[in-house]
Amino acid sequence: MDNKTQYNDPSIPAQQHVVRNSCYEIGYDGIRNRVYFSILGFWKNADSVPDFLNDWDKALQLVRSGFTLLVDMRTMITHPHQLNRLHEESQRRMKAAGLSRIANVMPVDKIASLQVADIVKQIEVPSQHFETCEAAQQWLNETIA
Repeated sequence: MDNKTQYNDPSIPAQQHVVRNSCYEIGYDGIRNRVYFSILGFWKNADSVPDFLNDWDKALQLVRSGFTLLVDMRTMITHPHQLNRLHEESQRRMKAAGLSRIANVMPVDKIASLQVADIVKQIEVPSQHFETCEAAQQWLNETIA
């Protein structure tokens, strides 16, 4: 089985899959030292994503300090407030592992966009919001050039 994939956007290079399920995908590009995280649809509760933090721990074992993160949330639907704690904890772990920049491809759902913006503020890592993965990828590439 091939552990490389082309995510939904052609501007995102092939990378190693860490996990893929019906709620999210995490991939890693070792050349760029970049994690790709896609949030898919609606997560009803924490039981919908029982391995979320463990999956992040697996991904963070691959990164080097100074890694970047591209988050694709275009299909995300607003999550119940109780799930914010999971996102916040994953961000704390990323920051501890040396996260340097975040490019967020924002949800189409406006309430989800507000939810994301609120969570991202708490991490205190440089971040930008984008409408496309291509623009997000370009910004992250410029920061490492």
